[in-house]
Amino acid sequence: MTVSLDARQSLAEIEHALFKSFPFPSTSITHVTNSDGVVTIQVSWVASAGSMSILDSRCAMSLVMEPAVLERYRALPGAKRLRVREALRAHAEDALRRHLPAGGVDLAECNVMVGVDESVLADAERGRA
Repeated sequence: MTVSLDARQSLAEIEHALFKSFPFPSTSITHVTNSDGVVTIQVSWVASAGSMSILDSRCAMSLVMEPAVLERYRALPGAKRLRVREALRAHAEDALRRHLPAGGVDLAECNVMVGVDESVLADAERGRA
């Protein structure tokens, strides 16, 4: 028998996994749910340009999940949830790499929004993430 997690527990699991990808001392992770049930998890951190002594910029990545995505995640058994969390983390890292310029962090452009649909979860469940 599989016991479904509540929304708060499932979001805490996903947020904890994301901390591995953003190991900056300034990293902060929060989430909001709008009236339609869409959840946005925002990871934010302070990035500094190595060539500039004073310039700091707050960067953010927002993962936007439809209600069905979170419901599907909540219903998974523990081992599959772990696989999905790692896939979500990789999905976020890949999106950030694609968004940032090859030369490193462009502090004016270090904010990105990433959609997470059910296909990301389905691929992860099947081990294709």
